[in-house]
Amino acid sequence: MGSFENVEKAKSIIDNETDGYCEIEVEDIGEDDSDVPVLQSNIGYAKPYEFLIELYAPLKYREIDPTIFMALFFPFMFGFCLTDAFYGILVLIMGIIMVLGLGKTSKAYDALGKITIHCGIWGTFLGFAAYGFLGDLFPKYLGIQIPHILDAFQDPVTVLILALAVGIIHVNIATIVGIIDKFRYGQKKEALTENIVWLVLEVGVVFLALSMFIPSIEMLGMIIGGVCLLATVGLLFYGKGAFGVMDIFSYMGNILSYARLLALCLSTAGIAMTVNILANLMYEIIPVAVIGIIVAVIIFIFGHIANFLIQIVGGFINTMRLHFVEFFTHFYMGGHNSFKPFSSNRSFTKLKK
Repeated sequence: MGSFENVEKAKSIIDNETDGYCEIEVEDIGEDDSDVPVLQSNIGYAKPYEFLIELYAPLKYREIDPTIFMALFFPFMFGFCLTDAFYGILVLIMGIIMVLGLGKTSKAYDALGKITIHCGIWGTFLGFAAYGFLGDLFPKYLGIQIPHILDAFQDPVTVLILALAVGIIHVNIATIVGIIDKFRYGQKKEALTENIVWLVLEVGVVFLALSMFIPSIEMLGMIIGGVCLLATVGLLFYGKGAFGVMDIFSYMGNILSYARLLALCLSTAGIAMTVNILANLMYEIIPVAVIGIIVAVIIFIFGHIANFLIQIVGGFINTMRLHFVEFFTHFYMGGHNSFKPFSSNRSFTKLKK
């Protein structure tokens, strides 16, 4: 019978609803469980993100459900890409409209709308934190100072460090989940050579870095770091041979890929600032004041609309990539079927009017 939940409850409901005219068969889970239908049981905040998991692949039986991790990181990373409070408010409004409109008749739109709301909240919060509200409109042109934590354009190095830190945390979570999943399936060698190896590499890098900045442990740090690096190479060679060692560059590329968060953050602010400059320039150089104002307003409105559309599409695509490529590839196995009770696959249906 396997580890099904609520089997007896389901049997009882079916038996009662059919007045006993039913035959119920409960099967054991075999060695190959890739075809076992899986029902995700997330609730509340994380529930809508099952929609994004399904876009990648249905969950495999017994592997860890990554929905909660996606629910925590996806809207945050989208907000990191957007980093404009006004754009974030627009995204939030779009999500509310979607939930109250199409979301009432479609579970997919309801899930997408709620995800959009979360993304809008993070975009708004990080926009204020990074000094972004329609670019530099308020401080430069309206003389209104907005409280902020840092200015992305003034301190891009700090933003880059934050982006890479998010990447390291994200990838390490995937690595740990991958270790647990592989041990569940008895894939000890794969867990050692595809997941644990990266933790060993990181320990080595940390000790080598400490040896450079703390003279008192210089020798010890170099020894431990060197041993970890040699162990990393040995584990990769043990797993895939000489070509396995090349995976070091792939892993480093995964971490560096999170630098796209900085790139999109600066892109949003940079284009918004350019739109503001062009609108102000048109207002100043056109001799007829009324025409100058009209042209400036047109450039301002349509420029920010274009930037908004570009950035939300870019933010969504790149955030999806960071999950589907850099995150899921470290652990996600994926099954073949989602649990859809009392459904049928029809090849021909005739409707009578």
